[in-house]
Amino acid sequence: MTRFAMMMRGASVSALLAFAVVPAHAGWGKADRAHAEIAAAQSKIDTANKIGASGNTPAMVANAQAALNVAKENLANGNKDEAIADAIHAGQLADTAVGEAHRAQNDAAASRVADANAQAQQAQQDAADAQNDAQQRIADANARADNASAAAQASAAQAAAAQENLDAARNQPPTVVTTTTEKTTSPTHRVVHKVVRRPATTGTAVAERTTTTVSTGTPQ
Repeated sequence: MTRFAMMMRGASVSALLAFAVVPAHAGWGKADRAHAEIAAAQSKIDTANKIGASGNTPAMVANAQAALNVAKENLANGNKDEAIADAIHAGQLADTAVGEAHRAQNDAAASRVADANAQAQQAQQDAADAQNDAQQRIADANARADNASAAAQASAAQAAAAQENLDAARNQPPTVVTTTTEKTTSPTHRVVHKVVRRPATTGTAVAERTTTTVSTGTPQ
């Protein structure tokens, strides 16, 4: 409801109430006042119905409408004082119904706002949790990558050390084996038996000795 409409409704209600309190000697009789009170109560009941049925409002509106119906009946039967009293009572019940309707409407709006805020906070929390999970997965992936890199570097270092040892073995000077043969002679005696005795002859026996010398170094 716009501010202008609320002001007009308030003005209408105020005008009706002003008519209700006008004394009889100003030209208003009890019947006129009864009609004014009934109209004011009906306006309040209509306002309560327009706000919406929530909470205890329907029961309050029903009570106000019942009191207003009694006021109309009393006016129709010529019971003007009872009609005025019943119409005023109906207006009071309608005022209570309007207040309850506004309260229920405000509570519903506040509840919707609270629900929206809760959903927004939950969405923010979910987004933060998702971001933390993503960051954790990234950190785990980086850790695995670092471990793999360290293992690769260790393997490369081992391979380099093995290659270095192989190169050292290949560049090692060859082993040279030198064999020296020495010949020595020593006197030997050989006895020859013959029928004719002759002096034994002497000869020379040759003995060989082999010496092997192993040395390492670069051949000249």
